[in-house]
Amino acid sequence: MRVAAIHLPEVRLELARGRLAPEQATGPLAVVIARPGGTITDESSLLGNTRLDHVAREVRACGIRPGDTIASARARNASLLVRVVAEHEVRSVLETVAEAALAYGRPASIDERYDVVYVDVTGAAHLFGGEVALGTALRDRVRDVHHAARVAIADGPRVAAAVAQHARKTERVCVVPPEGNAVAIHDLPLRALPVDEADRAWLENLGLRCVGDLQRLPPRGLAVRLGAAHAEVMALLAGDDRAPLVPYEPPEVPEERAELEYGIEHTEQLMFVVKRLCDRLAARLAGRAMATTTLELVLSLDRALCRDRGVPPSASLTLTLPTPVAGAGELFAVARARAEAWTIEAPILAVALRATDLARKNGVPLDLFVAEARAERTLPRLVAELSANLGDGCVGVLSIANTWVPEEQTRLVPYAERSTIRPWVSPSPAPTRLLASPIILADGYRPVRTFVRLEAVQWWRCGIRGRDFIAAWHADERRMAWIARDRESGQALLYGWMD
Repeated sequence: MRVAAIHLPEVRLELARGRLAPEQATGPLAVVIARPGGTITDESSLLGNTRLDHVAREVRACGIRPGDTIASARARNASLLVRVVAEHEVRSVLETVAEAALAYGRPASIDERYDVVYVDVTGAAHLFGGEVALGTALRDRVRDVHHAARVAIADGPRVAAAVAQHARKTERVCVVPPEGNAVAIHDLPLRALPVDEADRAWLENLGLRCVGDLQRLPPRGLAVRLGAAHAEVMALLAGDDRAPLVPYEPPEVPEERAELEYGIEHTEQLMFVVKRLCDRLAARLAGRAMATTTLELVLSLDRALCRDRGVPPSASLTLTLPTPVAGAGELFAVARARAEAWTIEAPILAVALRATDLARKNGVPLDLFVAEARAERTLPRLVAELSANLGDGCVGVLSIANTWVPEEQTRLVPYAERSTIRPWVSPSPAPTRLLASPIILADGYRPVRTFVRLEAVQWWRCGIRGRDFIAAWHADERRMAWIARDRESGQALLYGWMD
């Protein structure tokens, strides 16, 4: 079994930076994890003796390390920002990556302890040009959702995760050859193995620093000192990794959410947040091979200011699309068209984007000898954007209805129903050019031929008097005219010309 492990080493720092104001996003940053049932819930619950869980690279240059207290860290760097990131936020990011990885293999699995997503890519490498290209595609897909990642492919999930986290190679995609697990983990540190802290400290006191040092020891004597995990560790030392993957089940409605520390009061700031959400939602849809026909943008506003201004604390913008869309650019174009027309009445503190109605995304095979029609790729995006701007009933396809009344023959059919349009072939000649509105004629025409009598063809129509549609020679214009003549009053209406 070939498994790809996607490790997100800086996911908590990335989440914390995403909530900061633009002028603070580039400063020194440290993160404290808010765990369920703990005393740390937000920044107001932080104390001077609270210990840091993650620190940025530029902060490490000041001598600050994970485990230091906030007081000692700020003694070294007074401008250090400390933010709290909840575990459920990390889980949301891992779910987005796992759902995007479903486009490369199945099943996908999540390991929250090490911030790793697994995906079974057995037999899928040839579709991408090899395992290196497959790993690169996975890394680029995670980069599209604005997260850094290290990818490794090996014979099993635990070895792949250990290589992705602890390998010292400069490239971010590591491919372990088949049956090469034992060699791949030889130079990894002892923390790459599932060994308890106390057992690992005892082994390090003996002078054992890497996995290769354990591989050289006699298995019988080593197993006694490894505790409850001895069977798993001994199997990994031999290169045997058969751990099963717990499949990740995507939610019924894909959703992306962003919470902000500062209130958004300008459309440009809102568009920046919506663009990131569209990128992540598009990755989820690609993993499902689905598109969406309905987008819902939910904006949570500042409750205090909403109460003072007398506006609701939240706003929901629903966009019904005439054609399914799935790409990040298409989603953003539609969401931007509707969001830019909305007036921000209070600062926005959270933004959520949902795809509430999904449709199957049908792939179109390419032809080596026929150029791809650009309209097939750009028209759905254009129609969706126009519908968001003008309204659902204002964008469609003109069709010819099966009726003898000229002013009702042209109808606007919704774009989504264009495949149901059937061409109507009139059994008699029809005008080649209709006027914008009929013109009343007195004299100056000579009937040539009667085509149809309305009451005989559409007898079920109520409120319409009997009319004859005739072709007549117009003496003034000196050409054939299409005329409707009322049989009771004799009044003639010029509808168009028969060129």
